[in-house]
Amino acid sequence: MNQHLNQSYPVSVYYRLIALWATCEAFAGGIMHAAKVPFTGMIISSLAIICISLIGWYFPSKGSVLKATIIVAIFKLMLSPHAPPTAYLAVFFQGLMGQLLLSNKKYFRVATVLLAVLALVESAVQRILVLVIIYGNQFWHAIDEFIRKTTGQKQVTQYSSMLAVGYITLHAFVGIFIGFVAARIAITSNQWRTKHPELLIIQTNETKMETVAKNQNRFKIKWLFILLFSMLLFLFIQALLDPGHPILPLGKITWIILRASLLILAWHLLIGPLLMTWLKSMLGKQRSKYGEEMEQVAALIPQTKDLFTKAVRASAKEKGLARLKYFFKALLVNTIAG
Repeated sequence: MNQHLNQSYPVSVYYRLIALWATCEAFAGGIMHAAKVPFTGMIISSLAIICISLIGWYFPSKGSVLKATIIVAIFKLMLSPHAPPTAYLAVFFQGLMGQLLLSNKKYFRVATVLLAVLALVESAVQRILVLVIIYGNQFWHAIDEFIRKTTGQKQVTQYSSMLAVGYITLHAFVGIFIGFVAARIAITSNQWRTKHPELLIIQTNETKMETVAKNQNRFKIKWLFILLFSMLLFLFIQALLDPGHPILPLGKITWIILRASLLILAWHLLIGPLLMTWLKSMLGKQRSKYGEEMEQVAALIPQTKDLFTKAVRASAKEKGLARLKYFFKALLVNTIAG
């Protein structure tokens, strides 16, 4: 691997960036949730984009981002075994787009912005598609009808479609911002060690590798499903108690609940396990291929996790955007400078 990388930068930086990306995928959500950091999901996605951008900037050799993606996916499988297959789809999408877009430094800024927009929009679309597949179009029509009746409107307005478009648009705008930030970080980060020595953190030598019991994305999706089921249950009970004036017809609500229940059971009992079996088999073959790189990254992950925790704590003295800026700089200065 070493001979294929850009020797302008130490190869250890490559491994540290992979370790940081893997730490974000496996541990960061739990750490930031415990520290009550807002917008955790957006921050984790942004960190992944920044890691990919830094790898593309420092090591533009062919296949460097794609190899890093495979290694990150393997560690995600090892350290966060409860992550759903859809989480790996996001990782592979980000890595593939990073490899395709960041191969030419001449258009690096534009490519980084495009990468960030595509990555965040994919994340938003994936969440919406999951809900559409599980609940079907009837559920979204039911939401529109429910809003129409509660507001007293005569015509049905497609509020659900407006919410979906707004959600995707928000992610796209955040992607534009993150893309510019990631490009600026990549281009200027090699000067941070001398410009910001106060951000250097003394790290401890941790050797223990841990697994993650819960995945924050699963937790959020679980509560979203509970919220939607609660809404459906309320409409179902209301239709039973007042059949003469139901907010929504009983038959429609029953069908939506039955459909969602069957699809969720099919996913957890059949489709999900089959996909995970295939994923484990595929990544298992890649694990033997990248044995040397795996050892290098495995040695760095405990130290990176410790660094992540300390960067979160160190940034606590700041507020709002200033805290995020301090956190990003502290984390990246210590990752790149080592």
